[in-house]
Amino acid sequence: MEKKGSEQLKSVGKALQILEAFNINRSELTISDLEEILALPRVSIYRFLRILLQRGFLTQNPQTRKYRLGIKVFELGSLVLKDMELRKAAFPLIEALSRTSGETVHLGVLDGHQVVSIEGAESGYSLRFSLPVGKRVYLHSTGIGKAILAFLEDDEIDEVIEDQGLPRFMANTITEPVDLKKEVQIIRERGYAIDNEENEPGVCCVAAPILDSSRNVIASISISGPSVRITGEAIPKLAKMVIATSQRISESLGYLPS
Repeated sequence: MEKKGSEQLKSVGKALQILEAFNINRSELTISDLEEILALPRVSIYRFLRILLQRGFLTQNPQTRKYRLGIKVFELGSLVLKDMELRKAAFPLIEALSRTSGETVHLGVLDGHQVVSIEGAESGYSLRFSLPVGKRVYLHSTGIGKAILAFLEDDEIDEVIEDQGLPRFMANTITEPVDLKKEVQIIRERGYAIDNEENEPGVCCVAAPILDSSRNVIASISISGPSVRITGEAIPKLAKMVIATSQRISESLGYLPS
């Protein structure tokens, strides 16, 4: 089993070597070019080229027989650029929201059926909540997740439930699909989501969605803090702040309010 795993890693490495052989000065390469650059047997290069062509990572010019990077590489690169554009637009607004609210603010993006934290600004209080950049969390149990979940299509919400389930993390975690869908409707109507100690003990959040130019939800921001500060009385004021900021970020990405 260990030997098989090692061989698979080597294969992945060789496939990546082929992709990395292309650059701005070498946008098209022949099999001979790749053989010279990589110092790999031609038969091995052919094997990896066939897979990369099938998966859309490479394409081949039928006239010259030269290879070049395919549309799949462009698609993946576009995702990175999209996140970079979002972070650039959001960061100063996130910092301002953190200063105004006094609490920690997070920016999360939808990745598959979970949300990933990609940016944040921490509260100045000694008692604060931190969500490390890169951490994945469920959509149903967090404010930052529910703010995204609620603005997906209904069939997409069903897919999330089927794929991820609704695991319980705290006593307040929503674990029944019918209850989650009721919560989704409430979030849609009021424009923001609440995490009332549903994912972490003593932590509450208020979150709002971020929409792109196509009016699709792509991310969300949340104000997070200890439940002793994020109280029922404080939530309406924080909700206005987080909605205003999420709308400004959305508009900077081309979203036009109806």
